[in-house]
Amino acid sequence: MSRFVIGLLLGLLLGIAGTSAFLITAGGGDYLISSSPRVRELEATLKEAEKEREGLSKRLDQFTDMTTRLESRFIALGARFEALAKQAGKEPDVPSDHPTPPAAEQ
Repeated sequence: MSRFVIGLLLGLLLGIAGTSAFLITAGGGDYLISSSPRVRELEATLKEAEKEREGLSKRLDQFTDMTTRLESRFIALGARFEALAKQAGKEPDVPSDHPTPPAAEQ
């Protein structure tokens, strides 16, 4: 009976040591981690976030293109306005950021 118990304990110790060595050296721990439901859930969430980021990047590119087109149209409209104003014989009214100071009273 004592031989059986000693053999059982020795077998358990060797089994634990062998399993530990496998998990450390052969990458078995990676398999255990990757098969975890929480890790799979996090991977799915990460994939969704990447898809959303790509979609937002495309929308940002579209918005940048649109603002560039609007900017060029605005510049063309300003040039057209200046040409029409010169054709009418007066300078266009351009508001300044700084108001002119009032004339000093004498």
